[in-house]
Amino acid sequence: MELPIDPWLLEGTPAPHCKVCAALAREREEALAYGDRSKAFEASAEIRNHRHVNTP
Repeated sequence: MELPIDPWLLEGTPAPHCKVCAALAREREEALAYGDRSKAFEASAEIRNHRHVNTP
């Protein structure tokens, strides 16, 4: 049984035209496709923390 996850863990919008963000977004999608939530969470965190991402 899998526990529900906080949707925030997968949030993170790649900055337009940023190759790093685009690569992280692909990594996140691949991780989710393989069921590797931990790797997907890490990629999302990197997207959120990348200097091209606006923070509230």
